[in-house]
Amino acid sequence: MNDPTAIVWEECACDICGHSDSQPVFQGPDRLEGLPGEFFMARCPGCGTYRQNPRPAWQSLQQFYPEDYASHPPLVQDEPTWLRRLDKRYGPWKRVRAVERHIQSGDLLEVGCGTGLFLEEAKRSRRWRLQGIEPSQRAAQYVQQRLGVPVFAGTFEDASLPASSQDVVVMWNVLEHLAAPMQAIRRTWELLRPGGWFVFSVPNLEGWEARLFGSCWVGWDLPRHLYILPGAVLEAALTRTGFRLVERRCISTTYSLLGHNLDFWSQTWGEKHAGLRRLMLSTYRTPLARLALAPGLGISDRMQRSTIITLFAQKSGGSTP
Repeated sequence: MNDPTAIVWEECACDICGHSDSQPVFQGPDRLEGLPGEFFMARCPGCGTYRQNPRPAWQSLQQFYPEDYASHPPLVQDEPTWLRRLDKRYGPWKRVRAVERHIQSGDLLEVGCGTGLFLEEAKRSRRWRLQGIEPSQRAAQYVQQRLGVPVFAGTFEDASLPASSQDVVVMWNVLEHLAAPMQAIRRTWELLRPGGWFVFSVPNLEGWEARLFGSCWVGWDLPRHLYILPGAVLEAALTRTGFRLVERRCISTTYSLLGHNLDFWSQTWGEKHAGLRRLMLSTYRTPLARLALAPGLGISDRMQRSTIITLFAQKSGGSTP
């Protein structure tokens, strides 16, 4: 396990437009988990989508999702102090409020629910009939035991759900992990009732940090992110499927993501500058730095130039193409 020579590689055509060719862009390591290997990001000459090609086959890719990857810190209700509960609740609260700007109640499915932070906040709202999908067996069991929300332990493709059974499907930073994002968009359309909502977050290629940090940008997250879609390509894919894109917003934790970008970038400095790297990262994590950066990060969010962007798409009539 985690032996780069043991990785099984596969070539893949673009799942968005079907183009089999790709133009190499860069290669890089696993900067998040630090597991061995070099991975390859390429651009589709047909539609402009970025994808790993070649990429680790699924049986090899699983080793880059260690068990604690989906085991985020505990639910808000399990935090020991009110201050930590307040801090952790803020992000899920923003997401739930963002969904409820467009639809106020109904059946809501979260794909890739992790340990249930969003579902916990949605349950607190008392407006939703909830269920989740989570490939980590451990995380899925945790959510069911602590929240009483049914969670299918497996992939979106394997989950058996009736068509037109959901009012909302949410995917927070999930689509980029999928080997077939276009198939997932179509399946989401099928699961939604007429007028239902698909709300999802993806890495924002048009963001300032993507340009500033280049191949060290956290949005690439090799080898786990298989597809990175430019905004125009994603909107066209939604429209082609039968969705109407209603809104784009940056509502994720910008401060945390900038910290990851600084971490990934400073990994390239080498041992010679290890002390400077530790000083920069420790300074960044202080409350004073967070306060000082808040105005600029807020502007980045309002201008839709942060690392993660959230899209709100509504199902229109017709049939799936």
